[in-house]
This record gives sequence, C-alpha cells and structure tokens, in this order.
Amino acid sequence: MAEWKSSWKSSVKPKKQRKYRENAEYHHRKKFISAHLSEKVRDKIGTRSLPVKEGDKVEVMRGDWKGLSGEVSKVDQQEYKIYVEGIDRERVDTTDAKIALRPSNLKLTKLKLDDEARIEKYNISEEDKKEIEAEEEEDEKAEVNEEEKEDNDTEEDEGDN
Repeated sequence: MAEWKSSWKSSVKPKKQRKYRENAEYHHRKKFISAHLSEKVRDKIGTRSLPVKEGDKVEVMRGDWKGLSGEVSKVDQQEYKIYVEGIDRERVDTTDAKIALRPSNLKLTKLKLDDEARIEKYNISEEDKKEIEAEEEEDEKAEVNEEEKEDNDTEEDEGDN
C-alpha cells in the first residue's frame, strides 16, 4: 500500500475516498471533524468551518435530533463522531446511551476560546474574543428569559383550568 499523503488530490470514487480517510494519520484526522459556524461567529472569525473540540456548543441541523443543542462532551477521532450532552436515548435496561453524531450534521454556535492555539491559528483578536463572549452572554440571557416566559404561561394556563 502506498504511503498516506496529506496533499492527495481527491477522487470521484467513493472507495478511494473512504480509503483515504481510513488510513489518515491521527493528527490529520482532527481536520476531518469540522463543522460549519453559525452566521454570527462566522462574521467575527472570517472562516466558514472549524474543527470541533470538547466544550464547544453545537446545534444539530439534520437528523432525528434536529433543533437540539448542547455542549460537545466527546470527539471520537477514530470513528469521526461527536457526542453531545443531552442527546441520548434510553436502552431497554433503562440506562442512557450517548448518540454519535457526524460533524457534517452540526453547526457550531459557541466556541470554547480557552485554547490559545485555536485563537492564534485563526487570528482571533482579543477584541473579537470579547465581542463573541458578550454576544454569547446576551444569547444565554435571552434563552433564560424565553424559558421563564414559557413557564409563566403554563402556570397561568393551569390556574385558569
């Protein structure tokens, strides 16, 4: 078998594409586990997608769990799968099983900006970092307010009956 090369030109044949990904070295596999950024974050960073890391917040865009969001709890580089907190199913024996999701079905909504290498690689300035964090705090406050309104509405409906 030929040596694996990162400069490989793509092929139309699915067999060769699968072989390329299967034989990739560990440090190249990180790049394959990339997801699109939300519009707000995309404008700040200036790139369309980033590799997913533990601690990032994601939203499911396709599949049975479409619309759900949560924090990335595990990234499996061997299987190219991502596990998100709060997205699981119940087994027959009543234990919970984590659901493995493909990165192409996810959208990054909030980045974990504690990683200095990530900040350096994508040229995220301190100013942009502060703006992103401020927007995220505003979004969280808005979500909490919406949840409180929904709770109040349900309590009022129950009181009317």
